Amino acid sequence: MAATTLNTNYLNQNEQVEAFVDTNKEQDEQRNQRSSLLIENDTVIINKLAATTFSDDDSAFSFYSEEDEKLFTPPLTTAERQDSYSLKQEEEEESTDWEFWSKVISNYSQFSPSELKLLSIQVQHGIPSALRGTIWPLLAKNRKTVVSFSIDRLQDRYIELLKQDSVYEKAITRDLHRTFPHHPFFQSAAGQESLFNVVKAYSIHDPEVGYCQGLSFVAGPLLLNMPEEEAFNILVLLLHKYELRGHYTSQLDLLRLRLFQFDGLLADHLPNISRHFNEQGVRSNMYASQWFLTLFAYKFPLDVVFRIYDTLFTEGFHCLFRIGLALLSKNQSTILSLDFENLVTYLKDGMLTIYNDNITELLCESNDIKISNKRLDRLAKEYQIQTMKADTEASLIESLRKKNRALTEQCKELQTENGQMKKEHALVAEQLIVKKMELARVHDENDALRQQAVELRRMLEIIPEEVEHRVQSDMETLCSKNQILNQKNAQLQDQLADMEVLVVEMKLKYAQSESERDTLNQKLNDLKKWMNSV
Repeated sequence: MAATTLNTNYLNQNEQVEAFVDTNKEQDEQRNQRSSLLIENDTVIINKLAATTFSDDDSAFSFYSEEDEKLFTPPLTTAERQDSYSLKQEEEEESTDWEFWSKVISNYSQFSPSELKLLSIQVQHGIPSALRGTIWPLLAKNRKTVVSFSIDRLQDRYIELLKQDSVYEKAITRDLHRTFPHHPFFQSAAGQESLFNVVKAYSIHDPEVGYCQGLSFVAGPLLLNMPEEEAFNILVLLLHKYELRGHYTSQLDLLRLRLFQFDGLLADHLPNISRHFNEQGVRSNMYASQWFLTLFAYKFPLDVVFRIYDTLFTEGFHCLFRIGLALLSKNQSTILSLDFENLVTYLKDGMLTIYNDNITELLCESNDIKISNKRLDRLAKEYQIQTMKADTEASLIESLRKKNRALTEQCKELQTENGQMKKEHALVAEQLIVKKMELARVHDENDALRQQAVELRRMLEIIPEEVEHRVQSDMETLCSKNQILNQKNAQLQDQLADMEVLVVEMKLKYAQSESERDTLNQKLNDLKKWMNSV
């Protein structure tokens, strides 16, 4: 959908070459149509994304902010942007050397060194807006690097990639509304679909990089100047040929190197600012990471970003170093007067104010800054040495941490064993006290038994005499008692004999009384019979 819409607004390379060579009216009309479209699309284009907090740890850098809408800087009104852009377009139309840009389109691959130098000067004033969609791909495809690409193959692959699923689709979709949130094209369904397609295709094309929100900011300006198929192709070329791909790998190794190089260049060109940053604790990853990751699109207006892209496609990545240094140099007096909090905020949001929308001044100043490849190579070697040293120290620290963890575990085990041994010792001590008490009791009992044994021995020595004396005494007593008993027994026997005589007498008397009773009973019976007979 977006590709079809944008294709109607772009001329292909052959048509533009013929248009500029022939200088006919149709080319002018198409240019005017292109300018109108860009004016319409560039309303409300101040690109203020959620303020990202950069930690001291480079690996902690992230573009994923949950408070995005609350932190956006309000854009200019549509009328203000249209008026400003219309004035810029009129100035551009008047100052543009159309004949030169026609030559660029038709014969760039054959340019001599002097013509390339002239191109660099022309780029400082900006590539005509109507031609960016043609010249950017031309510059990217003709850039000489050790890496070679087949553009036709990329175009075929893009169609295939769109048919595949990406593991990053949810993350891409979540971030669409946070990418250029005030640009009407990227807040429309067609614009979001185009951006989604390009970023999704790249996440599948380069799985090592996958997806980072910074890629959306890099792809956005491309989509505003060319169809999404070509935007994907140029995104691939930009990341590979212009040595940007390492910014988006999981370890951010290349980004860390670039930040280290930027710190070194800052110390070389702006020592006062470098010293002030060090005093305030401001590191380059707090403000320059977003410059390098998004090619300044994270905070800068899109018309500024387009001009930076012009320079990037022409001169390569090193121009970003120069632009960053030029921004800091221009704002040096303000920067040196700010403390940490205000300084970080100013570095993110206030750097362009001093230029009053004159981006050409910024690019001209950046072009005056000379950066030698030898210096960058030395900084790269220093970074490698520091990285190797840091890796060695990190490995040593990790080894020590592992040993420390092992010793900590051993210490914990020993503490546990010591605690257990203390408990056992306390139990043994308690048992020992009990045993000592029992032993003392046994000793007391033993002493008592010894005393008893002594008493018994003494008693054993005394007892025989006492027993004999007592036996003799008892025998005498028993004898006397026996005599008395014998006497009593004799008396009892006499009494018994008397009693027996008495019993016999009583039995005789009883027999006699019985006889008398029988006689009386007989007499009584006879008397009764007599009485009865009477």
